Amino acid sequence: MANELDYLMWRGDIPFSAMPLCEVDALIFSHLCYIDFGGIVPQTPSGEGITLAEAARAYLHLHRGEPAYIGAIVPVQIFSLLAKATKTVRFGQVRLLMYVNDVHEGDQRQFSALTLLLDDGTVFVAYRGTDDTLIGWKENFNMSFMHPVPAQTRAVAYVEEVAAARKGSLILGGHSKGGNLAVYAAVMASPSVRERIVRAYNHDGPGFTVDFLASEAYRSMRHKLCTLIPQSSVVGLLLEHEEEYEVVKSTQTGLWQHDAFSWEVMGCSFVRVGAITEDSRLIDKTLKSWLSEVPTEEREAFVDAVYETLVATNAATLTDLNNDKRKLVKAWGALDSDSRAVVMRVLRTLFKQGTKNVLEKNKRKS
Repeated sequence: MANELDYLMWRGDIPFSAMPLCEVDALIFSHLCYIDFGGIVPQTPSGEGITLAEAARAYLHLHRGEPAYIGAIVPVQIFSLLAKATKTVRFGQVRLLMYVNDVHEGDQRQFSALTLLLDDGTVFVAYRGTDDTLIGWKENFNMSFMHPVPAQTRAVAYVEEVAAARKGSLILGGHSKGGNLAVYAAVMASPSVRERIVRAYNHDGPGFTVDFLASEAYRSMRHKLCTLIPQSSVVGLLLEHEEEYEVVKSTQTGLWQHDAFSWEVMGCSFVRVGAITEDSRLIDKTLKSWLSEVPTEEREAFVDAVYETLVATNAATLTDLNNDKRKLVKAWGALDSDSRAVVMRVLRTLFKQGTKNVLEKNKRKS
C-alpha cells in the first residue's frame, strides 16, 4: 500500500502556494528533522537559510556520498525520503533554518528541532523524536514522574525564538517524542505566539499529565491539536490524552506500527480506521493501571536504577548497548541490592497488572 514516499510522487509537483500543508506533509517534515544537519543548516532563525536541496547535497558531500548512521530505532527510509523530496517542486526549495541538536547528560535532556519556511509564507517547526542516545530514553521515562522534562521547556523557548524572528502562520509537528514536544510548545507558548499557531501535529507521541490536560492553556489550544496514532499504538497512548486522537491504518503489526513509514496514505491524508485494536487497548489499560499503582517516588527510583545499569556498561547509545549485551548482564550484577529490589518490585507490579487484564479479557470472550 502507498505511504509518504508515494505521496511525493503524487503531490511533489504542487507547491505549497497552490496546495496548503496537509497532515502527510507534516509527517514528512517531522521525519526530515531526524537527519543530522549540524554544520549545514544555520543555527539562527534569521536570514534566508538554505534550501532542502542544497542541504541534501551538502549532507552527502560531508558524509562522502553515504548517509551517516543515525541509530538502531530510526527508520532507514528517512534517507530515501530526503533524496526523493529534494527532487520535487513542493519540497526541494523549502528553506531550512535554526537546526538545533542539544543532548546534555547533566540535565538529562535530548532536544533537536528544525525550522522550515514554505513558499506560501508558513513557518513549520519540526521537533525530533527520541534518538539513539541513552539520555534521550532516560528523559522519555522521566515523563512518568517529572513535569516538565527539560526538552519540553526547551521546545517552548525554541518556538518563541522562531516566532520573534519570522512572520507568518506557525505550524508545529513531530513524530514520537517530537509530537509530544510540538503539543507542549503550542500550549505553553506566549498568548501572542499561540494566536499565530494554526496546527500542532502529534504523530504517535506520548500524552501528558492530568494537571497539564486540565490547564486552561491546554483547553484553549485543544481545537488546534491533531493527534494521529496507528491502530496498534503503544507509544501514542502512553500517559494521558484529552484531545480526540485519530486512528490510521498501518501495514505493520504491534509496536512496529510506530514506524510511520508503515502508515497508509490516500491522496493528502492517512487512511483512517475505526478504532485501536483490542491488544492496544489491553496494553494501554495495563500501563495506566501499573503507573497508578506505583508511587511517583518509586517510579523515579525505578527509572534511575535502570539507567544506572545501562550507563555502567559505558554505552552512550542503544547501538553501543546492542553491540555487547554481555556488559549489560555484568552491569546488572554490579547494581546495589536496594536498586535491584526496586526494579524487580516495579516489574512484578507490571506483570501482575498484565496478567489480571489478560484474564479479564479471556473471561469476557468465554
